[in-house]
Amino acid sequence: MVLNWPADPVTHGAMTSETRLGKAIATSRGQATTCAQGLSAVARQPATDMGAWPSLSLEGNLLTPAMVARIGAPRDDVATRASYGVRRGLTIREDISTAFRVGQSHWDEFARRQDPSLAATQRFVRDFLAETFGFHDLAPTDGIVSFVAGERVPVVVAPPGEDLERRSPTLSTDRSRSPAFALQDWLNHHDQALWGLVTNGRQMRLLRDNVSLTRPAHIEADLEGMFTTEDAASFAAFWLLIHRSRFGQSGAPATDCPLEHWREQGASLGEAARDRLAAQVQQALKVLGSGVLSANRHLASQLQAGHVPLADWFSELLRLVYRLIFLMVAEDRNLLHPARSTAAARQLYRDGYSLTTLRRQCQRPRHLGQAPRPLRRHKVVFRALAEGEGRLALPALGGLFAPHQLPHLETARLPNNAFMAALWHLGWLPERTGRVPVNWRAMETEELGSVYESLLELQPQLADDARSLVFAAEASERRGNQRKTTGSYYTPDSLVQALLDSALDPVLDSTEAKAEDPAAALLQLSILDPACGSGHFLLAAARRLATRLARIRADGAPELADFRPALRDVARCCLHGVDKNPMAVELARVAPLDRDGDPRPPPPPWAFWTAKSAAATPSWAWLIWACWRTAFPTPPTNP
Repeated sequence: MVLNWPADPVTHGAMTSETRLGKAIATSRGQATTCAQGLSAVARQPATDMGAWPSLSLEGNLLTPAMVARIGAPRDDVATRASYGVRRGLTIREDISTAFRVGQSHWDEFARRQDPSLAATQRFVRDFLAETFGFHDLAPTDGIVSFVAGERVPVVVAPPGEDLERRSPTLSTDRSRSPAFALQDWLNHHDQALWGLVTNGRQMRLLRDNVSLTRPAHIEADLEGMFTTEDAASFAAFWLLIHRSRFGQSGAPATDCPLEHWREQGASLGEAARDRLAAQVQQALKVLGSGVLSANRHLASQLQAGHVPLADWFSELLRLVYRLIFLMVAEDRNLLHPARSTAAARQLYRDGYSLTTLRRQCQRPRHLGQAPRPLRRHKVVFRALAEGEGRLALPALGGLFAPHQLPHLETARLPNNAFMAALWHLGWLPERTGRVPVNWRAMETEELGSVYESLLELQPQLADDARSLVFAAEASERRGNQRKTTGSYYTPDSLVQALLDSALDPVLDSTEAKAEDPAAALLQLSILDPACGSGHFLLAAARRLATRLARIRADGAPELADFRPALRDVARCCLHGVDKNPMAVELARVAPLDRDGDPRPPPPPWAFWTAKSAAATPSWAWLIWACWRTAFPTPPTNP
């Protein structure tokens, strides 16, 4: 394949406004009033990602950046001050400013120590949490957990020289484990606690009970960076997040705490965002379709005359949109390139072919038609992901990117402004305060399935002049026909987890207990979903199985790096899915790819099939056919 390299590669934009804001609020040492002014500025600024807090990082779906922004801008009223225990006569910002100086004093004293021991680190953490964040009820323990506050907030402490993600010699008494895993494991086995803290004195993390360990979820504060750079904004957000009052009162149910309420509110906001995202994807389809029709009159005539089936052409548009979504997710998670790829190849892709830069550009209307041939560049990316291209560090994925799946769009012309407008719809969500970027990094399989389900409602039509794509009105009797005929309804995550509790966990327990080699026995299991959709159930099951596999392989103390190959092996050996809808199957194929950290698809027998037959085929026939396909490499015939 010959690549047409761009003459003028796309360059990255300037520093984001959120990052500039975070740097602008850095305060001079000892100026509490200036610190309060910085906090006020952050409260007024609608942050859309973690760039507003340089010393904080967010991993997974623990809380969304939008939710962190809400938490970081509390009402300064009597009720809020009372809930945080703010001292009489002070505002919340004044109390935070005082806490910042107290915490900084503790940190400065700790930082002057040379190679502090575990005991010294524990003393620092105890005093730091008590005097800075209100943890006056910390009680020491004899186990892996150093302290517990109110019998509901565990705190794991490791020395500063130990990484939170790597096996800790200090904490590995009965078995090896990392500090983060030690806390996560403790939370998962104690019903009275849902949230906890882990720290090595330099970083501190907030974690929640999380059954799946294949993708971590936490908020981390860089204490060293926070106090040495006077990052008051990050401290304020972290103080509001982990103050002792946020974990609930002793004796109350574990779910009765502000942190849990915020998490639930964030989930509700996420559902509303998914609804808006579905509308944005619909608009992207309309913009792309109308752009193709207006620029390719012969194709429009063929569609209008019925020589090219409208449904087939619309399926190509759907595939193009899902390719773009996959790239956004993979780029935002830094999972598109194999770990061993060269820095030069990554840089070449980033400078000339990345969607990240184009998404930043398309939010400015004057740039909608100015990007140098964006679709042509991404046709190069699509070919590379179909066949592999070392110069761009792109692996051969096939599946969603397999060649010859866009026969009409591959040769069609598409105006730059139409492609950039579609990216604008896919990359930005409308809010009351303006547009905010879509958080593709935190997008889960069920969320993509929800978007996919909404697209099945659409019934494409050509406008009277065949120059634009429209969709049938909601009142049309045709609306939703494909969804009904294919049975494409997606199971809520709560029901998926309940089903796995009752159906999968007992099988895993029994397999582990009876096998001489539990790891090999787990990989011999087959998990079949005869109506897999976009893979929500299969991926949830794979996460549970991979968590057990990683624990066994690491002798009970897996690191983050252990979970990714475990998930990949589970996808390779254990997952089987069938669906009548081809697009659903393609989405299920790529679902594990954005979770295991390796962009290469697992080798066979990782298996998903599209079942093609009449819509009237009885459901029992599909089930028999799916079970046969799971048990044998080649089924006799389709039902």
